[in-house]
Amino acid sequence: MALVRLYYKNVNEIVGNDDVGVLMLTNEDGTRQLSMVCDKHTVYQFRLRLSKAEIIDRLLPEVLWQVVVRNLDMRFQVVINDLIDGQYKTLLYMPDILQAIPMRASDAILLAQIADIPVFIEETLLLRQSVPHDENSVAVSIPVNVITTDMLKKALEKAVNEENYEQASQLRDELQRRSKSESKA
Repeated sequence: MALVRLYYKNVNEIVGNDDVGVLMLTNEDGTRQLSMVCDKHTVYQFRLRLSKAEIIDRLLPEVLWQVVVRNLDMRFQVVINDLIDGQYKTLLYMPDILQAIPMRASDAILLAQIADIPVFIEETLLLRQSVPHDENSVAVSIPVNVITTDMLKKALEKAVNEENYEQASQLRDELQRRSKSESKA
């Protein structure tokens, strides 16, 4: 499995939806970008750390990370290795002992920022899910397969109301695909 290193670029709220944000990561040479949907609480946590408020070093993630660093002589990596039903499958990997702990992708990216842990993604997944990165772009592309089912339903309703039937068809197809995969499980 070939891995590609990712770097945190930014986090933004989605215009018109206060409950959702988008994390943007880029590959090492900045030519590809990966967008990851996150909740408003995660957006807040990233923004809090970007503000460099004095309280940050006393917050739970930072304190727990200090406990880990002081008591374990171990390397860590975040590895994104799959996408299932709109959710990136992400692991906190410990290469020294060949163990991994599953994590929510947005939490893993936040931990990577806090602890300066490298983030990697399986190369074929990056190629499938990423888009070319344009440093000057104000728009962010989000693949439909990383949007939550609830968001898809709302987007479908909006597309129908706006008579955007091509988009509505694509959203309906993704919802049907997910429904079929859930019934098989």
